[in-house]
Amino acid sequence: MRRISALGFAMLLVSVNVEAQQRDTRNAAAVAVSTFNAGSTIRVIGAYDLEAGQEVNGTVGVLNGPVVIAGRITGSLVAINADVRLLSGANIGRDLVVIGGTIRRDEGVTIGGEMRTQPELLHYSMVGDRIETTESMPGDWRPSFGRGMWGDRGDTYTELFFVAARTYNRVEGLPVLIGPRVRRTTDWGRVEVEALGVVRTAGPIKWDRGTIGHDARASVRLGVDYGLVLSGRLFDVIEPVESWRLTESEAGLATFLVHQDFRDHYGRHGSEGAVGGRIGEEVSLNLVFGSEQWRAVAARSPFTLLGDGQPWRVNPGMDVGRVEKLGVRLRVDTRERLSSPWTGGWYVNADIERGRGNIARDTGSTAALDSPAPVNYTRGFLDARRYTRLSPETALNLRLVSAGWLGGDPLPNQHRVSVGGPGSIEGYDFRRAAHDADVFTCGGIANRPGRPALCDRIALAQIELRQEFSFGLVRTDREDEWWRLGINTRGAWVLFADAGRGWSVDTGDPGIRHDAGIPDLSSFRTSIGAGVDFGSLGLYLAKATSSSREPMNLIVRLGRRF
Repeated sequence: MRRISALGFAMLLVSVNVEAQQRDTRNAAAVAVSTFNAGSTIRVIGAYDLEAGQEVNGTVGVLNGPVVIAGRITGSLVAINADVRLLSGANIGRDLVVIGGTIRRDEGVTIGGEMRTQPELLHYSMVGDRIETTESMPGDWRPSFGRGMWGDRGDTYTELFFVAARTYNRVEGLPVLIGPRVRRTTDWGRVEVEALGVVRTAGPIKWDRGTIGHDARASVRLGVDYGLVLSGRLFDVIEPVESWRLTESEAGLATFLVHQDFRDHYGRHGSEGAVGGRIGEEVSLNLVFGSEQWRAVAARSPFTLLGDGQPWRVNPGMDVGRVEKLGVRLRVDTRERLSSPWTGGWYVNADIERGRGNIARDTGSTAALDSPAPVNYTRGFLDARRYTRLSPETALNLRLVSAGWLGGDPLPNQHRVSVGGPGSIEGYDFRRAAHDADVFTCGGIANRPGRPALCDRIALAQIELRQEFSFGLVRTDREDEWWRLGINTRGAWVLFADAGRGWSVDTGDPGIRHDAGIPDLSSFRTSIGAGVDFGSLGLYLAKATSSSREPMNLIVRLGRRF
């Protein structure tokens, strides 16, 4: 196989960038908002019905819907928080973009351009007859409490007093980030710089590393829309050990509201660099390298709405030392590509990390750490999802998560894995199987405080069948500042099943140890469930099927299960 030089790789990214500029490279929500606000767009708020034989010259934007099309639109159709029904003979001359709604399409429908969709609702405010939104990625809980001295100027801005927040947790409370942030767009690309201090609000508040940290980043992109990205980061932050189960909003609100932190945390201090970028609209690939110092952190005393004053689950002990890291991160997201039934509907998040250094391991057997020793490990993570629409209102979704040790020395505690509870096998409590062998934490339940993740590897499969329904509450008022907070007028009945387990390699009890390949499927823990999803709120009942003695669980999710 021929090797591609760094210059050749950069030229490949530039060539992809030139080709990608021939289409709109923004995500579906950004395209919808921009098109709706355009001066030439015919804007409609509320129900919109275009009968057979009727024709509209230009682009139509509909807010809150529903939309029924039997005639012809010469331009694009954008529907925001609206269901779209395309009857036989309907003709859309250009693109169809649907945000926060469903598409029902009869035979004999013609769409001249792309068909794109985003299932999450768009939260917005009205400014005259146009809409404004400050949303980032759906599901992220990163509220902004302040603005810059000079406001946001589109793709170029300066914010001298930018203030944001990260996920509420039992170690930091609400970590607040304060500092300047600058973005400059040029003819050849873009430059971004931010230098943020971290202030942790959990008591006791002192002028030390428990309260004060930092997170500074800089990046240069060679390309107007896509291209090679060079970035660097200096940080002293608190990171979760595992963050793939629940979204940031779910983890933070569970901690603040009901005194449950479903993550473990450790301290990271060091530097990191990355080379890579987005290859086209749907794929990103990055080579990441860095050096960092790890430290253990303890649960503190942040405020909670319920159970305030009660002791927190112990934050498990972590390994301590310095590690040099080299990794590759890949992300593929074709969920918006409805017109391609085989290549569309995929989401893949994968990374491989090689680490080496010297660490003192926390084995949990004594109060002191082991003596520092060399470590050289390789770990991997894969989250692959397939979204398939069986009919306009029915979808079958599959998810596979596999993570853990790939080679070298045993993984540090920071990279051990687990399953069980919300976001994984939901018929069981968090990392707990009271009547089974511990294939959820591989020994963390019985042997160590805090029920830490101690598995070398995990495998999890999830499947769900979704059937959408509507109960007829249509919001059409233009004075509403935020549309449909909490419950959407559309919902979906969801039937689901989960199966998974963790295991150790080379060590551990026979019931949790498996040295090669995948353990026998009969040893996997399983659960089934049903519920209703209203878009930004889901209520589910789940029951373990591999153990009849486990009680039924009521699960509340913010957004879709996956």
